[in-house]
Amino acid sequence: METNQPTYQLRIESQPEALKLSFRNLMEPLLVLFNKAAGMELRNRPFYIAYSVPGGVYGYFGDHDVSQEELDRIYRRIQDTIVSGAGFRHEVLPTEKLLRYFEASQRTDIIHLINSRNSEIELEGLRLAHLNGYGELLLNHISENYDRLKNFKLTKFNKGFFLIADREFFQRVMPAEPTQSKYFRGFEETEETMRHLGVASFGELNDIISQGKLPDLIKLAEAYQARSISAIADQIISHPDQPRLIFLAGPTSSGKTTSANRLAIELRVLKKDVLILSLDNYYLPHSKISDDPQTGLKNFELMSALDLQLFRHNINTLLSGKPVFLPKYHFDGEGPKPETISTTIGENTYIIVEGIHGLNPGLWKDLMDMPSFRIYVSALNTLNIHDHLPLSTSDHRLIRRLVRDHLFRGYSINETIRRWPDVMQNEYMSIFPFQESAHALFNSALVYELAVFSHFASHIMDPAMAENEQIREEVRRLNRILSLLTPINPDDIPPTSILREFIGGSSFQYT
Repeated sequence: METNQPTYQLRIESQPEALKLSFRNLMEPLLVLFNKAAGMELRNRPFYIAYSVPGGVYGYFGDHDVSQEELDRIYRRIQDTIVSGAGFRHEVLPTEKLLRYFEASQRTDIIHLINSRNSEIELEGLRLAHLNGYGELLLNHISENYDRLKNFKLTKFNKGFFLIADREFFQRVMPAEPTQSKYFRGFEETEETMRHLGVASFGELNDIISQGKLPDLIKLAEAYQARSISAIADQIISHPDQPRLIFLAGPTSSGKTTSANRLAIELRVLKKDVLILSLDNYYLPHSKISDDPQTGLKNFELMSALDLQLFRHNINTLLSGKPVFLPKYHFDGEGPKPETISTTIGENTYIIVEGIHGLNPGLWKDLMDMPSFRIYVSALNTLNIHDHLPLSTSDHRLIRRLVRDHLFRGYSINETIRRWPDVMQNEYMSIFPFQESAHALFNSALVYELAVFSHFASHIMDPAMAENEQIREEVRRLNRILSLLTPINPDDIPPTSILREFIGGSSFQYT
């Protein structure tokens, strides 16, 4: 794993273009091309896109152990389509016509999805994108950007395949041998858990809700997460280096704060003292944080927005056993102010530092020479919309953030979506390239949570509140995702759940 500042950047020319150049609009056309090519080369053998990976997706052909030779044939057929410049046919169709189309093509997964919704409200804006009769159900219009798509990669992995749209990003983030990837193993473990729970798709989640099985699913999903956090605490305690400094990091809206609090509880159960430090308390005064040249908004996603000198001084002072007046950020734009009561830790106290930059080696510069344990937290979603369309982790986190920003941070949907390109750009540059340097990975995604967000969507994600057409269409797209799920009332969500960080009602305190 590289420890220097990565050179990979997601170039975003302007705010409207940022929505058009999203990875989704590169991957989804490739999935349509793959659907046609695989159907022709393997005689419509069923395949499944299991989940997203950096730069692409991982999938497999049911019980068929696909060969590299078969994948090479599919690859060549896709390239032939790209060279020919054949365009997709896009249609926005009512539910009845979509059902007729997919009944004719025997796509039982899509038929199940549409029929599983516990609602008589007509689904709006669903797209049929197809090439010569090979169609996919999509939630937004896609463009055939063949200049970018021609560099795709299709390679065998395990019994399935990687279909990679962005080769540069895949190579930068994933290790040379993907089986060594903690990120990939996290997805595999999550998919195995989902199979055990009997939930792999939106349609199956809708079935569980309609059959009255939701309370048990919530208990099981929460128990799996609790067990995972407990196992990480055991790893920390048993580590031969006996690390006292724990960095807990991950992209925005990954549930870092709740994860840190729950980890602290597990360590205390093991009779350890714990201090949690949030990097959010080290934001510089707004006057010292640079503006994004495109949006004109303060870019809080950069590590340069933090008072790193103060952070390092605090850590070194704490570890030396001296008292520290820790900073507290008050959201007034004037930067952190010191607490009135000092903090001192003992020789056996563990410090958990949580924040988006916790895995970036630039954060550790000039820290006391102490061993650390690093944890990567992310919402590794494996609940697919249908067999060929995964829900991306970035969409999952954007929905989380839209709800939290509206409920607790006073941000409108416009400001949250305007800031999202800065969020993505920083993640590609300063977070994802370091994820494999973590000692442990924690998956904060809950199998049922998107149906809870569906409950909030109608009064938070209102397209009428959008300030321009690009944001309006993005809100509509996210609403289309959530409209495919039967809403869950949040009353039964436990107060220690990570989901409470985004919808309120948590038993933990948040800054």
